[in-house]
This record gives sequence, C-alpha cells and structure tokens, in this order.
Amino acid sequence: MSNMRCRANRAGRACWQILSPVLYATILPGAVSAQAPLAGGLPGKWSEVNIFSQAVTNQFGDWSGGYARVVMPTARNTFYGEVLALRAFGSQGVQLGATHRHDWSDRLFSVLGVNLGDGAPILPRLRSDGQLGIRLGDRRQWQLAAGGSYVKSPFQLYDVAATGSLAWFAPRMLLLEVGGRYNASRPGDIRSHRLHGVAVLTPSPRRSLSARFVGGSEGWQIVTSQTTLQRFHSAELAVAWREKLSSAWALSVQGDRYTNPFYTRSGVTLGLARYW
Repeated sequence: MSNMRCRANRAGRACWQILSPVLYATILPGAVSAQAPLAGGLPGKWSEVNIFSQAVTNQFGDWSGGYARVVMPTARNTFYGEVLALRAFGSQGVQLGATHRHDWSDRLFSVLGVNLGDGAPILPRLRSDGQLGIRLGDRRQWQLAAGGSYVKSPFQLYDVAATGSLAWFAPRMLLLEVGGRYNASRPGDIRSHRLHGVAVLTPSPRRSLSARFVGGSEGWQIVTSQTTLQRFHSAELAVAWREKLSSAWALSVQGDRYTNPFYTRSGVTLGLARYW
C-alpha cells in the first residue's frame, strides 16, 4: 500500500485495517498484555505464531509460552482469532480470544472482543471489550475511540473500566496514538488508571517498526491462588520489528520490559507470520 493511498479520502479505513492489531494490544491491562505481540503495519490477511521467554526477578517465577493469531480483513469487517498458552509464576494456563471490528461508514467503526481463560489464576476467566470510534479530518487522519471492558478473575475479583484513545495517521506511514483506562476493581472498590502511547512506522510494505509504552496504577494482579498484589504502580515498554522475507512470509522480534515495586520482568518474543 503506497503512502498516497493512505493519504487518500478513504485512508482512515484502509490504514486502520493494517495497523489496528497494534492498537488492540494496548487494550489489554496488566501483565497479560505483554504477550500480545506488536503485530501490524503490513497489509493483507495473515496468521502468526510466536514464542516468548521472560525473566522475572525476586523469585516470582519466569514466564514462557506461545501465542497464535489469525487476522481476516474484508472491505468493512476484520476478524481476529487468538490463543495464548502461558506459564507464569509457577502456574500455566490457556486463553482463547476473538475480536470483530466493523466499519459502519467511512467515519464510524466499532470493535467488540471476548476472551476466555481455562481457570488458571494467572489469566482472566472472562474478559469482554468494546469500543466505538469515529474518524475525523478531511482525510480521516484522526481517530477518536471510547469504550469499556469487563474482566473477571477465576476468583471473586473483577474489573469494570472505561477506555479512550486518540490516533493520528501522520504522513509517511507513521501512526501515533495516546489513550487511557480508568478502572474500578471489586470487591473493595479499588480505583486505578493507566495511560499508553503507541508509535508505528511502516517505511515500506515489507517493514514495520512499533513501540508501546504503558504506565499507571493497577488495582490487583493475581500471582497464585494464595497471593494477589494490590494497589501498586507499574510501567511497561515494548519495541518490535517485523520484516517480510517474501510476499508470503515475515519474521518478527519484540523486546519487553515490565516493572512494578515487587518484581521486574523482561524478555524477547520471536514470531513467524504467513500472509495470503
């Protein structure tokens, strides 16, 4: 896809289909978001598999696992299917997810997603997200979105949150986004908030460079069935590079670093994608 096409009248919808996987990664709260690779920036239908390994300090237990995703864009719809197998804090679990984005017009779009965990304490038992967005500007280069989410742990804890973001499709295939999340955790009525920033540069149809920063407070994070971290601040940085080796295959590498007062987690994700 050329720069001229992305600056054309219907650029917002076309570029959103390419870059939206990066933005959806920022929706996920807490530690699990580290396992959503910063994919995107390259056009077409595709599937990918990723493996990751992350070292965790203070004897909390290292992370490792695999992640797979399928992305199917059409003229006005994009469908995402995802599966995550995670080993963390000495436990292991599996999560399945599906997301649908629909363009109601050249300016209005919606996103709905649901994730189901297998009951492991390190993953949400149920998660649902929704957003409604509008494209602004004479070239639809601005995108404003607002929505909410519900996250239920395998135990009594659950979250209800409001989310919002503003994205700008800048010249030269550069995407910039800022957003936030205001969260209420129950029981206990614990309030928390997180801010994020995303930058995606696609200098050619073969290469995508991405960076994401997330920081703020967390209401809770389940480590084991007996241990839950509560009311703390954390920050996360992820940087990714995706390169197409041919018209059908691409490799990706991502580095992550997450810190909170209890531990630091850092590692690498390697991925292989198939386009068609």
